[in-house]
Amino acid sequence: MSAARDEILEALRAARPPAVPEPVRIEPPSMPGDPIARLRERVDEAGGVLQRAPARDWVAQIDWPVDLPRVEHLHSALPDLASRGVGLEPATDRELERLDVCVLRAEFAVVENGAAWHVPSHPRERVAALLAQHLVVVVDETAIVPSLHQAYDRIDLERIDFGWFLCGPSKTADIEQSLVLGAHGPRTMSLVLIGS
Repeated sequence: MSAARDEILEALRAARPPAVPEPVRIEPPSMPGDPIARLRERVDEAGGVLQRAPARDWVAQIDWPVDLPRVEHLHSALPDLASRGVGLEPATDRELERLDVCVLRAEFAVVENGAAWHVPSHPRERVAALLAQHLVVVVDETAIVPSLHQAYDRIDLERIDFGWFLCGPSKTADIEQSLVLGAHGPRTMSLVLIGS
């Protein structure tokens, strides 16, 4: 029995691959010369719209995808804009299917791909973001990072249960390879950079 064991261990040692040097850590990319222009390109490529506005009265300064005063059902996670209709206090997730606009605050945006990192303050925000016709994500202009390398460094998984990258409107090209926006989520997405 011992001889068979020794024979197997010897075969495993002989089959061990040769040692290779430790991989060299590559430095993450630095911020591009014009990060806002690059971010705008990436957001456009994803089918979204990038807007910039001052922190004071940003609600009146941006172009909304719909006529904001006429919106019946709006969920807003920001104190500058009040929720209304089913977005105010929905009794069930299903009620949010009538949501016209969902406004969320992201922790930061990524220049490399135009995505914004959002950690919902309430589980219902996840549903609102997926069921609303139009998604508006607000982030501080100073909270942009060049790449996903730096983005992952900023995410503290110990303090959150859920977080996600939001990038562009919902899209699919499954049907006859035709790109369709809003098939299973928001028809539009605006990323709004708030300056000081």
